[in-house]
Amino acid sequence: MEKVYVDENNKAFVICPKCGFEKNVDANRFRKTKNKVTGKCKCIEGFDFTLEYRKHYRKKVQLPCEYIVQEKGEKGEAIIWELSLSGIQFETMRPNKISSDDILDVKFKLDNPLKSEIHRFAKVIWTKNRNVGAQFSKSKLYDKDLGFYLKK
Repeated sequence: MEKVYVDENNKAFVICPKCGFEKNVDANRFRKTKNKVTGKCKCIEGFDFTLEYRKHYRKKVQLPCEYIVQEKGEKGEAIIWELSLSGIQFETMRPNKISSDDILDVKFKLDNPLKSEIHRFAKVIWTKNRNVGAQFSKSKLYDKDLGFYLKK
């Protein structure tokens, strides 16, 4: 099933898989329903797609990282499973005491040819067991290495 991204104006650019007809769709009417949408093209082809309201593409990865919980001083190692320009989802190697709203100092290397090191601060949005979702701080508006890595 194709994933269609919704832009800042709540428009989704949908392309018919059969004939290639393109249309901008108002995604507001689907906001309170499921993300799965069934479309019907003028060529009478029916097709399903999902709407993605996130601002940035998420890449599935498997990157080792180190983190420090700022207020608590807790240090640990983790594996990043999802990465975007605005945040990460990772799993700690050991049980942790990370809580929502904690600020993390996170370091990891991309698996690109340059092995670019990324060092960011992130605010914890959610935790579940050893899994953590965190949003990068706004201090660095754009990271060139991370941006190019996510485009591949």
